[in-house]
Amino acid sequence: MCSISGIFSIGQGAPALREAVQRMNTAQTHRGPDDHGIATINFPGGEVVLGSTRLAIIDTSAAGHQPMNDPVTGNWITYNGETYNFKALRRELHDEPWRSNTDTEVVLRAYGRWGADAFRKLRGMFALAIWDDASNQLVLARDPLGIKPLYYYVAKNQFAFASELRALLASGLVRRALSPAGVDSFLANGSVASPLTIVDGIRQLLPGKCLQVKTGADGNVSLHEVEFGNSTHERSTTSRDEAVARLRAELEESVRMHLVSDVPLGVFLSGGMDSSALVALMSRSVRPKTFSVVFDERGFTEAPFSRAIAERFDTDHTEIRLSEDRLIGILPEAMASIDQPTMDGVNTFAVSGAVKDAGVTVALSGLGGDELFAGYPSFRRALRLGTMPKRLARAASAVGSVVLKPSVQRDKFWQLARSGGAPEDVYRISRQLFSTDVASEITRREAEIPPGNGHHPSIDIVNAISTLELKGYMTNTLLRDTDTMSMAHSLEVRVPFVDAKVVDYVLSLPGEWKLPAKHSVPKPLLVDAVADLLPRDFVARPKMGFTLPFEKWLRQNLRDQVSSVFEDSRLLSAAGLNATAVKNVWNNFLQKPRAVGWTRPWSLYVLAKWCELNRVSC
Repeated sequence: MCSISGIFSIGQGAPALREAVQRMNTAQTHRGPDDHGIATINFPGGEVVLGSTRLAIIDTSAAGHQPMNDPVTGNWITYNGETYNFKALRRELHDEPWRSNTDTEVVLRAYGRWGADAFRKLRGMFALAIWDDASNQLVLARDPLGIKPLYYYVAKNQFAFASELRALLASGLVRRALSPAGVDSFLANGSVASPLTIVDGIRQLLPGKCLQVKTGADGNVSLHEVEFGNSTHERSTTSRDEAVARLRAELEESVRMHLVSDVPLGVFLSGGMDSSALVALMSRSVRPKTFSVVFDERGFTEAPFSRAIAERFDTDHTEIRLSEDRLIGILPEAMASIDQPTMDGVNTFAVSGAVKDAGVTVALSGLGGDELFAGYPSFRRALRLGTMPKRLARAASAVGSVVLKPSVQRDKFWQLARSGGAPEDVYRISRQLFSTDVASEITRREAEIPPGNGHHPSIDIVNAISTLELKGYMTNTLLRDTDTMSMAHSLEVRVPFVDAKVVDYVLSLPGEWKLPAKHSVPKPLLVDAVADLLPRDFVARPKMGFTLPFEKWLRQNLRDQVSSVFEDSRLLSAAGLNATAVKNVWNNFLQKPRAVGWTRPWSLYVLAKWCELNRVSC
C-alpha cells in the first residue's frame, strides 16, 4: 500500500517538476512511511515525473522500491493497492527472473504483456499509473469498485495526479478555489460524488476506468478514458439453496485471498453481523486477531456482542476503550486528516489509530455487507413504494404532511410520496443531507441537481438499490473515508465483501432471495451462508452500527467551538456559505436536535473548517 503521484508535462520542466512531485510525496508521507521515490522519464517533446511513498505489506525488502521500472519494455509504474491474485498471475506470465516478490512487479509485467487488458485480470484494490514507453503515454487505472482513490488535474500542457486531493494542492499547480458543483454535491450527499471534487479543476477517476494521457494533435494534453471494469452480472444459479452454497464458497475464497500479508494483520470486530461473519470465515483459515472499540456509554457500545464472537472463535482479542474525553481530544487531528469534506469519518479515524497503536499494519473490515445484502432501510422503503399504487402514495403524502411533526423526516416522507417511488429517487432522498431548496438557501444561489451515478433502471428493486448504494454512498463516503482516515495512521484496511467477484455474483441473484417479503432476520442470504458458524439468536438482533455521540457533543462539549465558527461570517463566506442560513440550521438543531439531526450542522462545520485548514475559498 502506498501513495502515488506524478506529472505529465509537454515541454521541459525539470527541476521544477521534480520539486512539485516531491511536495506531493511529502504531503502523502503518512500513506507510505517506509520508503519514497521519484523517477523522471524523458519522451519526445516532454517529461514525466512519477512519485511514490510506500507502506510495505508484501515483500518488505528494498526490492519493492517504487517507482519501479521494467527493463524489458522500458515501462514504469507507481502503484497503490493490493492485487490478491498476484501469485497466480505471476505463474501465468512465466517470466524469469523476477527481481522481487511484490505484486507491483507482477502488475507492471502484466501490463507489458497484455496492455490495458491486464487491469481486468487484477483481483484486488488499486490505483496506479504506468508510463507506457512504446506509445509515449501515461496510463492511469482505478479498481472497479473504487476502493482506492485517484485524483487528477489537467491544464493546457500539464497533467498531474495523486492519491489525495490535498497532495495536488501541495504541488503548487492547482488554484485553491472551491468548486460550486462540488459544494452542491456535498450539501446534497454529505460527501462529494465522483467524478466531482470540492476543488475547482480537480477530478476523480471513476471506478473501473482507465485514463490514457498523451500529447494531442494540437500539441496540448490529450485524455482518452476507457472502461475496463464493466460487468453484466449474468445469472448462473438456479435455486436459492444453490446460491447460499455458492455464496459461502465465494466469501471463503475472498477472505483467504485478503489474508495475504508479510506484516501483522487483524480484523475490526464491532459485534455486528458483517464483522462477525468476517471473523467466522477467517477462523476457517487462521486464528483471527480481533480488535473491538468499546465505550462507557451503553447506548453506543457493542462490547457484549463482540466479546461473544471473540470467545466463540477463540480469537486473539483486544478491546480498545475510547472515552469521551479521548474522542473529543483527537477531533482536531481527525479534522486535519480529512482529504475532502465529509459528514462521516471521525469514527474510522479513532478506530484506525487505536488498532495501529496496537501494532497492526493491515486490518480487515466488514464494510460492504449492508450494500450487498440489503441491510439499509432504503431497500425496504423502495420495495414498499414500488408496490404502492400512486393514488395511495399521494394520499399518504397528504396525511404525512399533516400528521408528522415538522422535521427533516417529514420533508423526506413528502418527497418520497411525491416521487413515484423509483429506486433512484428512493436512494437519493434517503441519502439526502439537505434538500435542493435548503441547499440553495445555504449557498444563496440555485443549487445544481446532483448527477446520477450511472445506474440504469431495473425491474429488480433490491438489485437497483444495491447498485445505487454501492456506486454512491459506499464509494463516495464509506470507502473514501476509510481510505483517508486509516492511511492517516499508515494502516491498510481491506474489505473482503467489496471484492469484484463477490459483488458480481451477489448482484446476479434475484432481489427476493436477499430480501424476501417475509423475513425474520436482517440480511437473510448472508445469514444463511454462514448459518453453521453463527448462532441464530445472535444474527437476529437489530442492526446497531458504529456511531459516535455527536448529537450530545454538539449540544455540550463542542457547542462553543461550533458556535464560534458559525459566528464567523468571513469564514463562512470563504466556504461559499450564507451565514444567516447556516445559523438557522444551527439554532434549529439546538432547539429540536432529533427533528434536524446532528449530521446537518456538523457537515456545515466540517466544510467551513476544511476550507480554513486547506486555504481553499470560493
